[in-house]
Amino acid sequence: MNIVWSSEARKALRSIRKFIAQDSEFYAAQMVGRIIERAERAAASPGQGHPVHEYPEENLKEVHESPYRIIYAFSEEELRVVTIVHFKQRLARKGPTNT
Repeated sequence: MNIVWSSEARKALRSIRKFIAQDSEFYAAQMVGRIIERAERAAASPGQGHPVHEYPEENLKEVHESPYRIIYAFSEEELRVVTIVHFKQRLARKGPTNT
């Protein structure tokens, strides 16, 4: 299964790396590597992820690589990483319910 990283997910990876690298380049690279590996494992069994509670009506799943949530959508051919957020963050709601 192909893994496609959205521009938002790639931006999140760069931000995570930059933030952690302020203290340690080694741990920054290690964390990014762990996130990428977790996405690769999710691609092997994409239906095993958890529903995204902010978007229960959407075809989204999430897996965790502490302290991050890897949010993705999938089809038979591809797993698309939509975004990566810290556990303490909540995804913004879209549309008229977003206040």
